[in-house]
Amino acid sequence: MMKNYAKIAFSIIILSMLITGCNKDKKKDFVDNYKVQPKDTADINKDQYRIAEIFEGDKNQMHDLIKGPATFYIMNQGTGPYKISLLKNDGTLLAVLAEGTGDFKGKKEMDIPETTAYILDVKSTGKWSVYRE
Repeated sequence: MMKNYAKIAFSIIILSMLITGCNKDKKKDFVDNYKVQPKDTADINKDQYRIAEIFEGDKNQMHDLIKGPATFYIMNQGTGPYKISLLKNDGTLLAVLAEGTGDFKGKKEMDIPETTAYILDVKSTGKWSVYRE
């Protein structure tokens, strides 16, 4: 009879250790939404319009951009020619961000004239990415 009590007590101790261990991790990752402070509007706008992916070949993309200074970080990998342009939403050329042949990594700074949708027009035979900050 004493052996049964010992087994039950041992099982309860092990079970309580497991439960305590599992609850410890949850408390560490818990976020109380009522205590989170709102981000500054400038930070939200900066993060909202980032462009950061790697693509391959020709592609046109629509992007909403905010009026004001912008820096485009551009990368092209390949041996052929490339041309990366920013067009107004009616298709007229606003700026050539990069143009050449072969590998390229650089940046283009410019002023976005108004907050609206723009077309990123990329002609490339290789891999490329454009990151806007």
